[in-house]
Amino acid sequence: MAIRRALALPALAGAAAAAFAAALAHAASPGTEVNVTNDPRYRWGESQIAVNPRNPDNLVFATVGVGFTKACQQGPGCQTVPVDFGVGMPFPQPKAMFTDPDFNRVYAFTSFDRGRTWKRYDIPPTPRDHPDLTGTGDPYVTAGKDGTFYFSFDDNNWGTPEKALPNAGVAVSKSTDGGRTWSVPVLGGTPVDGPRITADLVTGTVYVSSSGSLGPTSTGDKATPRGTLQSRWVAASRDGVQWSKPQPMGGFGANMSAAHGLLASAFKTTGQRSMFDSPNNDLCAGAPAPCTIFQTSPDQGATWSRHVMPVPNTHTGFVLVAADPSRKGHFAVGLSMNDDGEFHVYQTRDAGATWTGPAIVTEDASKPHFHGNMAYSRQGVLGIMWRTRQLQPGQKLPPQRLPGMGPAVPYSVWAAVSRDGGATFSEPLRASSVDSPAPQSGPFAGSGDDFSGLAVEGRNVYVGWADWRVAERDNFFRAFKLSEFRFKAKR
Repeated sequence: MAIRRALALPALAGAAAAAFAAALAHAASPGTEVNVTNDPRYRWGESQIAVNPRNPDNLVFATVGVGFTKACQQGPGCQTVPVDFGVGMPFPQPKAMFTDPDFNRVYAFTSFDRGRTWKRYDIPPTPRDHPDLTGTGDPYVTAGKDGTFYFSFDDNNWGTPEKALPNAGVAVSKSTDGGRTWSVPVLGGTPVDGPRITADLVTGTVYVSSSGSLGPTSTGDKATPRGTLQSRWVAASRDGVQWSKPQPMGGFGANMSAAHGLLASAFKTTGQRSMFDSPNNDLCAGAPAPCTIFQTSPDQGATWSRHVMPVPNTHTGFVLVAADPSRKGHFAVGLSMNDDGEFHVYQTRDAGATWTGPAIVTEDASKPHFHGNMAYSRQGVLGIMWRTRQLQPGQKLPPQRLPGMGPAVPYSVWAAVSRDGGATFSEPLRASSVDSPAPQSGPFAGSGDDFSGLAVEGRNVYVGWADWRVAERDNFFRAFKLSEFRFKAKR
């Protein structure tokens, strides 16, 4: 039975404890928010943040601008048409997605002053050998141990409404000058949908993963035979140019992390085939199914060491994973529990063989949390952030009936940190100064905003999210000092 842990200060003795308490008592006031995108020509979202380990003043903020704006909705470009993606049922999409290559566009915003100011830079959308790949989306960014930034994204040939997405791939562009200029992208070889990219800050290996089946939407070549295995796939590289053969990950572990030569992911198994997964309850190996699997690979996904986590399987399936660069074999897994009102964080110090926890993180367990993120700093501090839907007493979430609609409910943004690897967490700090207004109702209101950003580096915590408080949805950023996070005294 899980026992709720009291939030506590790490064990410090004598003068060290007094100095730490004094630092908390005299913490600087929280930093102000920055509207990073600030451009009503797009509806911005899907923020990700990476920090240059060679120059911690240098940050890159990855985002996508979606063309389905209020202004566009007054014209013919945002009229919807039924689209055949070959999945058995039509999906409505805006007309302009098939006629305007800039309708959706990924960008990098770069800062050299720890997020006080930002400048936008273009990501080249088209690989040299695939000139028909021009439609971009689902951005992600990571920083390698040498300070190179790697930016991944879906790179699509949208085709026509009658025969959409004939070919595509997950593209990777890199920057060696802090995010000012970006290389012509190459395809990593994994299939289009939900790409993620992460770097091992110890070995320098970079990993890209995404979901679906291999074929023309992984190679960018219409003539490639379509595969039958639905999975999460991963490929690896040392330079962001030459990529290993994609390997199946065995489950929908969308969030991954790597350190000390081990790539880690976690997922809840399923008994039914979906557009993301083949049935994989057999991985429970005698444990009650469905179960939660934590897995690591030492060889770029060719083989996996899998462990059934000793956790309740009442979580929604949204799983966060973080690898600790400061200690080999140390990982944290966060599960969204109790109708998404809490995150339960478990940690392992032996790459999944044994587990401790959970530490329970929430500012209000009565309200649903979403778009969470979790990451370790190079120094071993664990950060977690999330958004909270501000439901009124008795209010229920409205159903999501249209593509990209999302529940039209205001939300706030929060963060917490752990100085002991994930055993105890600070009291949550609010990152957003005011609630974001409810998203616009109607089709595509929530499109282009499936996740939020978090990075922890040195004495700083960086949070990024999409917010509706201005003319269009924009991406906001806030920097905290670690000293701003308060811990309750031990009982």
